[in-house]
Amino acid sequence: MNLFEIIHNGILFSGITAAGLSGLLIATQAWHGRYSNDTADGPQKFHTAFTPRIGGIAIFFALVVNCFFSPEPVSQLLRLMLIAGFPAFVAGLTEDITKKVSVLKRLFATMLSGVLAWWLTGYTLTSVEIWGLDQILVYLPLSLAFTAFAVAGVANAVNMIDGFNGLASGTLMICFFALGLVALQVGDRTVAEICFTIIIVLAGFMVYNFPFGKIFMGDGGAYLLGFLLAWVSVMLPLRNPGVSVWAPMVVCAYPINETIITIARRALSRYPLGLPDNRHLHSLIKVKVVRQYFRHLNPSMRNSLVSPFCWSYAAIISATGVALYNQTSILIAAWLGSLLLYILIYATLSRMGAPDEANVATSAE
Repeated sequence: MNLFEIIHNGILFSGITAAGLSGLLIATQAWHGRYSNDTADGPQKFHTAFTPRIGGIAIFFALVVNCFFSPEPVSQLLRLMLIAGFPAFVAGLTEDITKKVSVLKRLFATMLSGVLAWWLTGYTLTSVEIWGLDQILVYLPLSLAFTAFAVAGVANAVNMIDGFNGLASGTLMICFFALGLVALQVGDRTVAEICFTIIIVLAGFMVYNFPFGKIFMGDGGAYLLGFLLAWVSVMLPLRNPGVSVWAPMVVCAYPINETIITIARRALSRYPLGLPDNRHLHSLIKVKVVRQYFRHLNPSMRNSLVSPFCWSYAAIISATGVALYNQTSILIAAWLGSLLLYILIYATLSRMGAPDEANVATSAE
């Protein structure tokens, strides 16, 4: 089985649907923009134009459409995943429209999606190959709680890196591509096809999202896709014992490491954990690299240029997970190495001098 055997017209039509619905949301912005537009206010905002942040709607419905065109094993599992992910999607979309859904409520919604996914599919983490933790995961309530918390953590991690044109979308494509390749290597066609379906849907969305930033996936899209990424990461090793549970951890290292470092940084500085800031890795790349060395580009292109830097980090680490998907000890070392690499990059950027005031004034987005 190879990649080309699982790409069929239904998957391609899902990508076209995502692109078409994204274009429709942009074209009808005058009707719903009062509620759906993202503003330029906030520490993580670098764009200036009012932009729809409800691209998650296009992504969700494109995946629903795929359920009608995929073969039964795939459509059935994807259908269950979308039903389970609905609370996470609704909580994020409600925040996109009302701007009044707290982080804790969104965290609870993603945990609820994790519980629903277990109830619908029967999968739950019973081993993470860590002595002590594995001994307590044999008890279903503890296993379920751990699984729900892990799912919520990945979903929120994806939302955390959703800061520039194409950043979250491209990172998700890299992660799903890596998980899909692992699934192909172990002969799990169902999970592989789900991964590549999501990639094609994201590609359709990115027609408008990258590089020009005409629409954002918003919290609805980030939480939905973050949940789907987390649940594929749960299912893949459980369906295929030859795959280490640490392979998805390495594949998803970039958003996970971003979250770990952000929590640690905010805790040490006593900054509220639930409030946004502008000290993420992608924020530093924008200010310390793109703004200084690519100031000749227009603002939209500067915002988009941040993403390839982060994609490179994500792709290198994810490739390690694909190549060593059954080598637990090496994968643990690889993940620790990815965390150290993140810290090294972050520290190096932090020490770089900021652009002078004139350049900031002329480069600010």
